[in-house]
This record gives sequence, C-alpha cells and structure tokens, in this order.
Amino acid sequence: MEKKVCFITGSGSGNGRGMALRMAEHGYDIALHHSGRDPEMAENTAALIREKGVRCEVFTEDLFQPNAAKRLFDQFRGKFDRLDVFVNNSGRTLGGKLLEMTEETFDNVDRVNWKAAYFCVQQAGLFMKEKKIPGSIVIISSNHHLVNFGRTSAYASMKEALVRFTKYAALEFSPYGIRVNCIAPGNINPGYEKRPGLFQKEKTVAKTVPLKRYVKSSELADITEFLSSPAAASITGNTLDVDGGMFLLNYDIDHYGLGKD
Repeated sequence: MEKKVCFITGSGSGNGRGMALRMAEHGYDIALHHSGRDPEMAENTAALIREKGVRCEVFTEDLFQPNAAKRLFDQFRGKFDRLDVFVNNSGRTLGGKLLEMTEETFDNVDRVNWKAAYFCVQQAGLFMKEKKIPGSIVIISSNHHLVNFGRTSAYASMKEALVRFTKYAALEFSPYGIRVNCIAPGNINPGYEKRPGLFQKEKTVAKTVPLKRYVKSSELADITEFLSSPAAASITGNTLDVDGGMFLLNYDIDHYGLGKD
C-alpha cells in the first residue's frame, strides 16, 4: 500500500523540523520545504527523517518572492503523485510599534505569513482535488490571534487572518472532502536549541505559562495527525489553541508601554 504523504512548509529547521520528524514517525513520507537560508540544516533534517524508514524529498523556495507558492507546488508535483496532509507552517516573527512600523518590515511579515499561506493552501487544495484525495490541511497560526501582546500589531493581525481564512478554506474545500483546520500555538520548543540560550530562556518564560511549559513541535505534529485521521472526519474550520493556557491570562498596562507618561 502506498504511503501517505505529508508536505510541511518551513520544515528544514525550527518548529517545522520537529513536526516533520514526528510525522515521519507516524509513517508519512515527507515533503520537506525550506527557504534556502540554511540548506545544511535542511539536509540534516532530511537525513534524520530517512533514518526513520520513510521517503523524504527536499524542496527549496523563498516564499517571500512573487508566485512562490505555484513554483513550490510545481516542484512537489514533479516528485509526488499524492498529498494527504499539508501543513502551512512557514512564517516570520517580526514586531514593532504601530507608529514605528515600516513598509519593509510589514511586507516581510505579510508576504510569508499571509500571502504565501493563502496561495500555498490554494495549491494544496487544487492538488488534492485533482487527485481526488480527501486530504487534510492544517494551518499553523499563533496564540497572538487571541492575546494582545505588545508590539505585534502586524504579526498578530496576520495570524488572526489565518484563523478567519481557515473557515473560508474549509467551507470552499468541503465539496471535495478536504478538511481544513488551524493550530494556534504559544511558545514552541522545536526539539533542539535553535538559538543559543533558547532552553535557558524556556526555563524562565515557562514560569509565566499556566501549565509551566512550552509547546513541543512533536505535540503539534500529533495534533496534526489526529486532525488528519478518521477520528477527526467531522472536524473542519476549527482553530485549536495550544499554548499551555497563556490565552487565559491578561497583562498589566506596563506590558504595552501604556503605564508611563
């Protein structure tokens, strides 16, 4: 029996890397995408995936560029004949005060976090429809869509757009049996120290989270696998907030820089 295929954008490193490794453990062949900024890490991730006994193909595309989603899926079509799970994970985390926001920073966030996500989901839906596969699409948003963290007006607004977009995509893809759901995580542990001091920072920040822990990338993959399983056959258009309860909290006024004259 042909193995199912999971395609994850931004899976050469970071959260996507941890998700790809875990989905491989669930038995999926993996389509791994990276932007080209760290090809060595991407190839290392691919090697670890292949050690789990599944197929892994690597695709490079900078989603910041125009028409990137179509080029990426053209690459995918050249290697795979099926797509069972698509995870739109790519994103850039850039902040700044509204009054100080530049168009350059805004475009950096917008083109990858929103525009590329929209058209990658479009392409995934087209492929599944063409192949008559009642697949599962999972969009990775953020708990920023709920919590008004300081200095994140552009980033958070686009993460909220993904939550709304999930509903539209779920509705329009439903005639083809394609389900679309969203996961909105908080602070993530990608399974390795992506940046120096990340684990030490986690020890400090986790104390501010109700469940006193970061979200593991592997957990997001487990949720993705559930959402793509027969057990979730009637679940579509939903957003699952996975942040250890951070969205339950409120912050004092100083957090937003409003407590000073």
